[in-house]
Amino acid sequence: MIERDPRVEAMFGRDRMAAFICVAAVWAVYAFVFWRMADQFAASGVTLLMAALAGLVLLLNTAAVVALIRHYQEDKAAIYGTDIYYLDRIAADRRAAR
Repeated sequence: MIERDPRVEAMFGRDRMAAFICVAAVWAVYAFVFWRMADQFAASGVTLLMAALAGLVLLLNTAAVVALIRHYQEDKAAIYGTDIYYLDRIAADRRAAR
């Protein structure tokens, strides 16, 4: 069984949470803009078109973030291992400079 580095798991967890928060923020912004523009969309007769386009953008954005998180999960040892290596080097250099 492969041993999991708690620092890699922590970094991945933070990145995953940040990605989901960003997706939720994009959804909230789209919902707010659609709500505020609903009267103008209705007056122009483009409500259905705008709803479809917004839905498509949200779907593609969400799918892209989910794919990104899956990729990070599959390759997190390589992705975060490099970060941890350099963070450890920086910490060692700082300790040596004291």
